[in-house]
Amino acid sequence: MKHVTAPERTVQGIYLAIMNNDEKALADALNMDGKLDTREILQYLKNQNLPAFHEKMQHAAGTVYRNGNPQTIRHEDGQDILKFRQQKKFGIYKAVNVSLTDVKFSGVANGRLDSKETIPTELLVDHAMYSTDWQYGDTMFHLYVVNIKDLPGPKVNEKEDDKPSYALFLAKDNETKGMLQIDGRIPFIVERENIGEYELGNQHFLGFIDNETSLVLWTLENGRLSPVLFDDQKSLTLNEGKFKFIEKAYLQTYEPVLGKDGWTFTTWGWEQDQLKFNLLHTESYTADRPYGLETGQHTMQLWNEYEDYYVAFPQYTFTEQSAELLKDGMLLHQDVQLGMPIEDVLQIHSNFYEHDYYAGGIYYSFPGGRTIFYDELAGDVTYITLNGGSLTNELEELLAILGPPENEGYDEMNDEYTYYYMFGQNQLRLDRGMDGRIISLWLSKRQN
Repeated sequence: MKHVTAPERTVQGIYLAIMNNDEKALADALNMDGKLDTREILQYLKNQNLPAFHEKMQHAAGTVYRNGNPQTIRHEDGQDILKFRQQKKFGIYKAVNVSLTDVKFSGVANGRLDSKETIPTELLVDHAMYSTDWQYGDTMFHLYVVNIKDLPGPKVNEKEDDKPSYALFLAKDNETKGMLQIDGRIPFIVERENIGEYELGNQHFLGFIDNETSLVLWTLENGRLSPVLFDDQKSLTLNEGKFKFIEKAYLQTYEPVLGKDGWTFTTWGWEQDQLKFNLLHTESYTADRPYGLETGQHTMQLWNEYEDYYVAFPQYTFTEQSAELLKDGMLLHQDVQLGMPIEDVLQIHSNFYEHDYYAGGIYYSFPGGRTIFYDELAGDVTYITLNGGSLTNELEELLAILGPPENEGYDEMNDEYTYYYMFGQNQLRLDRGMDGRIISLWLSKRQN
């Protein structure tokens, strides 16, 4: 007769407690009284050699996540089955705060969803404070934001947990139950007006703003909702709840500079394979920069007034092919060309944020650091300019591509160096600062 070890008996006890929905037996099996060392149980779970074990638990064996406390036993499909914390007392590890999350079990008690991952969709529809539908591939998904305390279930006269209990559920079209999403708990009180849906290219996001000070995002990937990280943080700091998505790949925010008068604009780049935004660039406007406060105030006003406006950041790369385009009167982009009627430009780009005069010329400014000057009488494009902050290139790299300048000079008033290059009938002017920063590029017809 096969000898049954203590850990195996314990796991079998867990299995029977699960099958019988016996919470007391489950507590005993998990030695919540602290009589046995749970390290043996965890070791046995790794062996995956318990034929009588429930199939879902069988797959979970060996997938014990030891990222501190709580520890998690997880099914191969990514769903948590068992969570608990370990507490050491008198040299013995005791499993405490156990929650069972197998889909077989139900029971919403005391406003907690401790032992159920699925809720009938009819209940979710009735009690959702927010719901929406997203298409993912060929499948339609229904998303629900629910206050778990609103779900029907047994109530007892215990003190309600004051912690927020909002959670995300997901159901495929025609499914009768919605699944509680892993990491789908929302860590603050949710107001309906602070929930929003956003798109970045083909990626959908569900966002929650907490008291105008932080943003958390979830996105649909591989059939489940996943939290979005900002570097390694689960939330993004906001000022007055403001942020904007840019050019299908970026996100930008601004906030006051701590300890100084001024503002910092921060740009994040989306990494699809990691489901996270990485910090890409910061630009600060403070009193220690020439006209820093004035520029910052104007920039902040533009940022808030125009939906498409954003602060320039390293976004475009100047290449050998870009240098070839200069001969044809095009600066980096092929949609605008010297001599082109300004009306045609505005047909393509109607999202200008500034129309004004500068140094005797009239211009339109567009998001992405581009400004287009034109002849006010003839109506043709005379200059195409680009903010140097929009380039990913360092100065040395750009100079190597452009080659030796035909002329160069120094602007003592602005403390800037200027280089002139000729490409066919066109002239490129490059302005750089004393610190090597590329300030701007100006493309025009060759000056006589």
